Amino acid sequence: MKILICLHDYLPYHKGGSEIHAHQTGAELARRGHDVTALFTERDLSADPGEVRRGLLDGVKTIEVVHQREYADVRETWEEKESLEVLRSLLDIQRPDVVHFHHLAIWGSGAVRVAKEFGARVLVTLHDYHLICDAGTLLRPDGELCEAGLNAECSECIRRHPLLPEQWGGSADSKDLEVFFSKAVQERLEKHKGDLREADQVLSPSNFLADLFAKAGFFERNKCEVLKAGYPGPLHPARSHVRKGAFRVGYVGGIYPSKGVHVLVKAFQHLNDVFSELHVFGHLDWFPDYVAELEEAAADSPVHFHGHFEPSEIDEILGEVDCLVLPSVWYENMPITVHEAYRNGLPVIATDLGGIRECVQDGVSGLLFPRGDHEALAEVIRRLAGDPDLYAHLSHGRPEVPTLGQVVDRLEELYR
Repeated sequence: MKILICLHDYLPYHKGGSEIHAHQTGAELARRGHDVTALFTERDLSADPGEVRRGLLDGVKTIEVVHQREYADVRETWEEKESLEVLRSLLDIQRPDVVHFHHLAIWGSGAVRVAKEFGARVLVTLHDYHLICDAGTLLRPDGELCEAGLNAECSECIRRHPLLPEQWGGSADSKDLEVFFSKAVQERLEKHKGDLREADQVLSPSNFLADLFAKAGFFERNKCEVLKAGYPGPLHPARSHVRKGAFRVGYVGGIYPSKGVHVLVKAFQHLNDVFSELHVFGHLDWFPDYVAELEEAAADSPVHFHGHFEPSEIDEILGEVDCLVLPSVWYENMPITVHEAYRNGLPVIATDLGGIRECVQDGVSGLLFPRGDHEALAEVIRRLAGDPDLYAHLSHGRPEVPTLGQVVDRLEELYR
């Protein structure tokens, strides 16, 4: 089959969960003999918008399109007329049998319809809340969880974009911006509901994410199949004991506020009585102000920031820590790092929130703590570090998670 994988960002420069999952499945499909191309965008102010660059990564052909993320009006952020024209021209050349969207950001509402115009079977995998929430996280600017966004009753996040009142039936000197932004949120939500209705198949890595989209009115719940991200690589033995020396706590992933790394750093301020260390792995230059705050808060604590790593190094990293912590303060979907921790025999400590509840069973495969409660997180770390029997119990209690091969088997069935 000729398969086009389409998303906003891609490896090697962007290493989020959606990018890693899309590439891992694409590389496995290419290994099986399929003709696989990844289509994505990149901001590059030194190049012209719409410039196309081709490459090859692990057997996957790549097409990178320059998009500067600059808009004159908020409506452009989901209409993306220029991106749709680029997509249409590339589809005319590629003529894929299948188009699998792992994200519609930057490509815009209408991308599914455009793909179907060329006779492709179209799938959409949901990885976050972008189609509901302009910020993609269902977090308000003050960092609190947002419920109003499910019903298009929150316009706080979308206000970060410019707005031209004349585009919304007002004058350039109109002061009634609240009305216009409210209209924008409602229009955006309805457009994206239409996008998913046009897809041949919608997938979600977690029941939580699928349930939430159903609650927001995007589809009937039975129209969305849950397909977890599969892990590549060997299944290592469960850990029966903690290594000698300090109890080494690991964090692996993006370092920005919604990931809650600040909660974990604060927790270590309460662990002076525990011989322990925190090792943080992830890009330090994406959100420099946030990282500076973390480093200041960690100044007198045994906290080490290791910076960027390649996905291929994950086993080496997890092999050097005793547990993995996910302190997220947003509704995580189904973090790939949890599966990687289980594959490496590690217990997981995580926020009791969102899709994490599906993959971390409290007291069986890991330990949960309340959202944002750094003191509770410190107590959980203290408990795990001081109880060898509990540590061995959680390590051996890891669940079965699908392999990459099993996930791609199912994708091939759905593609056909």
